[in-house]
Amino acid sequence: MRQSQAAALVIGICAASLLGCNSRPHAPELSDEPVYVNDSLGVRFLAPEGWTQHAKAEVPAGKLDKERLLVRYERPTSGNSALLELTAADLPVSVDLSAYLTGPAYGADKWRLARPAEPVDVEGVAALRHGLSARVRGEETTREVVVFRRGERVFFFTGLFASKDSSARSQIRAAVQSVLWKD
Repeated sequence: MRQSQAAALVIGICAASLLGCNSRPHAPELSDEPVYVNDSLGVRFLAPEGWTQHAKAEVPAGKLDKERLLVRYERPTSGNSALLELTAADLPVSVDLSAYLTGPAYGADKWRLARPAEPVDVEGVAALRHGLSARVRGEETTREVVVFRRGERVFFFTGLFASKDSSARSQIRAAVQSVLWKD
C-alpha cells in the first residue's frame, strides 16, 4: 500500500508540473517594442531607436533589499557597444547616492565622479544626473546615471558607453527624457 501511495504522489506531482502548476519564477518575454511599460511600478519610456532588449524582469512584491534590474537595452553596433538599464532599489533618503554609484560595477572596480550631480526635470518630475567615468577593458568609459526617487524606492536609469561616443549619450538622454510616471 505504501508503494502505491508513493507512486500516486509522484504521478500527481508530475501531472501538476505538466499542467503549469509550477510556482517557480519566470522571466517576462523579451521584446523590441518601442515603449517599455511597467504598470506595476508606474513607469514607461521610449527605448532608444534600433536598440534591442536583452533582459527584462518583474520586481518581487515588498521591499527591495538590493538593486534589481527591470530592463536592459543594448545597441547592436559593432565597435562601440552601449547599454541602457533601468534598475530599482529601496534606499533611505540618508544614502549618499554619489558615493553609492562610485562602487564596483560594469567591470570597473571604482568609478570616478566626472562632474557634480546635476538636477534634471523630466515631465515635471525632479531627478539627478550623475556623470561617472572609469577604464573598462582598457577603454575610457562613461556611466551616466539619472536617479529618480519616489519615496524610499530609487530608480536608476544607467547609460554606459565609450566616453567618445556622443551618439550613445544623446540616445540614452532622449530615452530618459521620455520617461512618464503613473501615480
